[in-house]
Amino acid sequence: MDNCSINKTVEKTDKQNIGDLLHFGKAVLEQNSNQNAESESILLLSYLLNKEKSALFLNRHLPVSPYKTKRFYEWVEQRKKGIPIQYITGFQNFMGLEFETSEGVFIPRSETEILVEKIIELIEMFPEKKRLSLLDLGAGSGVIPITVCSFFQKKGRDVNFYAVDVSEKALRLAAKNAQKFHCQNHINFMKGELFTPLKELNRSILFDGIISNPPYISHRDWKNLPDEVRIFEPPEALLGGEKGLDFYQKIIRESPKFLKPGGFLALEFGHRQKNDIKQLITENANYLQKVITFRDYYHNDRGIIAFKNSSENN
Repeated sequence: MDNCSINKTVEKTDKQNIGDLLHFGKAVLEQNSNQNAESESILLLSYLLNKEKSALFLNRHLPVSPYKTKRFYEWVEQRKKGIPIQYITGFQNFMGLEFETSEGVFIPRSETEILVEKIIELIEMFPEKKRLSLLDLGAGSGVIPITVCSFFQKKGRDVNFYAVDVSEKALRLAAKNAQKFHCQNHINFMKGELFTPLKELNRSILFDGIISNPPYISHRDWKNLPDEVRIFEPPEALLGGEKGLDFYQKIIRESPKFLKPGGFLALEFGHRQKNDIKQLITENANYLQKVITFRDYYHNDRGIIAFKNSSENN
């Protein structure tokens, strides 16, 4: 359905109700072989009307204004073209928080929630540390530092972050999200690749922990990604070199210089990269041989946590 058709439809049906729109969205997306047509139609309309999904079904006969009806048609058309829902609505839920999203910035995934849960568990294991300093490499929209800071603010613990990203657009969005969740005083956003901005400071900083969900898509896997990822999301936030390991090699090699003795390194990775990344860590004399690995909700290997030796080997 093109924009002209949409406009004509709106003119003829200026008294659409919620049920009509849900049916329309489902029908259009099904024509495009969308396997989640019904659920996506519901999600789009719930964001547009700012209503819970359950409220849509309880109020199917409520009328929707011509303006919002037209907007819904436009959203469905955008989704039909493959544009990710998060870019259409401008939001992504992450651990119960509604983060703003924007085209050109990597969309947070549910798999990263597992990484954040592990970080929270680690911090809670050391209640005597009232003040912690952490580093997030590849901050994107800011979900990792903001979610951790927000969690511990409610518990009265002082958790502070340096958050680094190469994208100015991502950093602006992350700063906006930090403001939204009242974490702006606990996160220092810095532009640059990995540790470079820290090296440029006139003072050295050591962290209790370093966290990263770096680009890990290999050249081979890039070709097999869904179109809505490969076409619409920023490739610099996804591509990790020929084998997808380029950023891990740099992070694991350089991170000991920025960690306190006993500090942790926590990394998310692709589900087939566990053995390669585990080997990179165990071959680094600065880290203890014993590491913790964890899986995502689908039982795929998804992340690793390593601890720096108490004695200095840099």
